[in-house]
Amino acid sequence: MKNKKFIPICFLMLVFSTCFLFAKSQMQPVSSEWKIKFGDDKSWAFLPFSNVSSWENVELPGAISVAGKSEFFWLKTKIEIPQSLQNQLIYLELGLCPAALEVYVDDIRMATHGTIEPKVNISHVSNTLAHIPASAIKNGYVEISIRCRAGASHVTFGQFYIVDNERYYNTFLYQSFLNTTVYNMMAAICFVLGLYFLFQFITNKQEKASCSFSITLFTISVYFFDIATKKTFIPFIWQLTISRLCLTFSVGSLVIFIKQFFKQPYKKLRRIAIVVFIFVTSAFFYSTQNSLLNETVFTISLLPIFVGLIYLYIVVIKAVFARQKNARKILLGITIGLIFGIHDVVYQVQGAVPFAWLQGFSFFFIDITMFFVVAVENIQNKKRIDDFITTTSMQKDKLNEVLEAASKLSAETMEISAALDSSVLKVAESVDLSIKEAKKIGNFIEKQNDAVKNTSTALGYLVESVRTVNEEVSNETAVMSETVKETQSMIDGVNQVTDVISSAAEFSSSLGVLTKESTDDVAHLVEAMESIKNSSGEILGVVEIVTDFAQRTNMLAMNASIEAAHAGASGKGFAVIAHEIKTLAGASSSQADKIKDIVTVIDSNIGRSFDLSLRVKEVLGKVSQEAVDSSRKINESVQNMQAQQQAGKRISEATAIMSASARKVKEETNQQYGFSNQASSNMNELTEVAKSAREAVIDINNRNNVLSEQTDALKKLARRAKDASEGLNELITK
Repeated sequence: MKNKKFIPICFLMLVFSTCFLFAKSQMQPVSSEWKIKFGDDKSWAFLPFSNVSSWENVELPGAISVAGKSEFFWLKTKIEIPQSLQNQLIYLELGLCPAALEVYVDDIRMATHGTIEPKVNISHVSNTLAHIPASAIKNGYVEISIRCRAGASHVTFGQFYIVDNERYYNTFLYQSFLNTTVYNMMAAICFVLGLYFLFQFITNKQEKASCSFSITLFTISVYFFDIATKKTFIPFIWQLTISRLCLTFSVGSLVIFIKQFFKQPYKKLRRIAIVVFIFVTSAFFYSTQNSLLNETVFTISLLPIFVGLIYLYIVVIKAVFARQKNARKILLGITIGLIFGIHDVVYQVQGAVPFAWLQGFSFFFIDITMFFVVAVENIQNKKRIDDFITTTSMQKDKLNEVLEAASKLSAETMEISAALDSSVLKVAESVDLSIKEAKKIGNFIEKQNDAVKNTSTALGYLVESVRTVNEEVSNETAVMSETVKETQSMIDGVNQVTDVISSAAEFSSSLGVLTKESTDDVAHLVEAMESIKNSSGEILGVVEIVTDFAQRTNMLAMNASIEAAHAGASGKGFAVIAHEIKTLAGASSSQADKIKDIVTVIDSNIGRSFDLSLRVKEVLGKVSQEAVDSSRKINESVQNMQAQQQAGKRISEATAIMSASARKVKEETNQQYGFSNQASSNMNELTEVAKSAREAVIDINNRNNVLSEQTDALKKLARRAKDASEGLNELITK
């Protein structure tokens, strides 16, 4: 087991030696003029560098912005081949590039970085080398065309190199293996281990550390897979953002896992981690519009990652000093992981690009160390469980011997308990029956006492009632005599009222006749006034005719005057006559107007008189109807009074009979009063006897209650003995 500790150390030395040894291959940086043109036309690959002077200049290494432009662009350059690399196989090394590229050397496509068509795929950590054929080198120069398709707002190119065949071999064999194959393997391993710990959490929800570690493994597997894959599943900037977020989530979950693993408080740390996650996630999502900003955010996000790793290292060191189990192993794994991380930090500080980035190995070694520690602890726990099972089996054999003896004792206890239970039940049944019967007797006596009390009370009321009835009968007899006298007086009054109503009936009949005659006279008056009104209308018609005649005569007189004027002297006499006729016509017209006015006034007055006569006629009609109704009602009243007169006579006769009956009732009530007094005396004696019987029943009930309580105590004791025996039997049978 001790030798196995050297395995990760040997692997660490192998990786570092590989990186440093194979990084010493011959490499010459490209420092030439670069031209750029946005758009996409494959014929541009055939353009000589001398014909692209209209293209824009661009500085490489550097970042090219495609914001607001085409995502396609072409790069062209003319590279001088160093003397040290001539006459041997050479390659153009593109390095890391977040874009899809096609490299053309002397019009021939020699390499691709990702794929441009039909779907863009970008591998942002893989290195690409394009072979430069000797035939493409002319006078020590070679022309390079690069077709590019961006996956974000900016494409950042690193330093291009002209490298030898050894560098190509090392890159193809070792660098590709480290940056692609190994990361794929680590992603698969972490994903499978994540499933393992997730299953542990599902089977036991108390294993919260397993849940945290499964999150760590799942998220880091996403980060590893994004590094290794050459496929772009979603827009490149979003895929890159999600993978980098997963790195932050993985480290945060790992720190929480360590706190849970060592049984330390972690809730405050979890709240801090959630705040950091929210902040980093917001910053990454905001930066998806600008890839340079996204790189800056990623660089800043490394700060909480390194803080988390340092805090993790401190927690483990404290656990080592506290001599907590497996703390030393975890410290060793974290130390190895931090050494890998230091390798990348050193290169970043120097501004150099290493042969392979080892940050993934750092997180992988930390995670795999956690897995081995947890697995070893599970194996140790299983061994302890096996030892516990063996000890338990031995204790079980000893316990079986004790249980056999207890089983026999339990059987005897059960028999005693059953016999005691049966006896107690019989006694309890007898006591219950005695109590029930005593209660029935008590209830009967109670009912009898109630009946005696009620009867005694009723007899008292009856005696008092008889005495009261006797007094009331005496009073009623006197009242009956007085009623006879008053009834006779009432009959006399009714006779007088009948006479008065008869006189009113005669007057009402005569009033109806008079009203009818008045109604007839008013009807004749209405007819006469209507005739006068019609005549007035005819007079108005005649007056209108006269007025019209006067107007016409006036017109004739005017015409005659005009003709007389035309006739001259011979027409003077005729003119005088015409003037007189005109004067007479005017007077006739004036008198006719006066007659019309007078007749109009007369007609208006006759109309009002006619309306008043109609109203008088209606009123007299109503009076006549009311007189008839009053006469009918008075006649009905006369009949009713006659009926009342007959009823009064019958009441007088009945009152006399009632007076005689009242005297007989008085005699009977005197006898009932004597009988009631005797019955009341007998009921008092019966009440005394019932009280004595009730006291005897109460005494019986009290004694039965005492016996019942003792029986209940015996029943509880028997039940406890039975329960104890049953519990012992159940314990023995388990």
